[in-house]
Amino acid sequence: MMVEVRRTCWVYSPGGHLAELERATAGIRFADLYHVTFASGRPTAPGERVHLVCHPRRRPGRTLLNLIQSLWVLLKERPALILSTGADVAVPTLILGRLLGAEVVFVETGGTLEPSLTGRLVYPFCHLFVVPWPEKLTAFPRAVLASGPLL
Repeated sequence: MMVEVRRTCWVYSPGGHLAELERATAGIRFADLYHVTFASGRPTAPGERVHLVCHPRRRPGRTLLNLIQSLWVLLKERPALILSTGADVAVPTLILGRLLGAEVVFVETGGTLEPSLTGRLVYPFCHLFVVPWPEKLTAFPRAVLASGPLL
């Protein structure tokens, strides 16, 4: 098992996006991991650091609140690596994290062959952008095609 020692942020929408992130990182143990998501009722494991931010729901006021909360978390935690599978809750953390010097990795959703809105927004800010299907390489030419089970 590989061990990632850098402070790592997982930012995701609960449910399918979290499941995709867990599958994408299977076989990696994170020594210093925290989560950024929105309240979903999912129980928190003992010792798990979870920061809850506003779910934007594509509304400007909620997106601004998410941006402020995400900046506060980033300044508090100072991650070296940010991993995400989306969705909209992740956009401010990914963009601000890149601007603050974190390495940003995004795994595009496998739920559709169409490029996701989140993927289109964060693609220019990612150090590594992973797609699960060759069809997505047209929209994201710098992306890396995943090899192995991401879904």
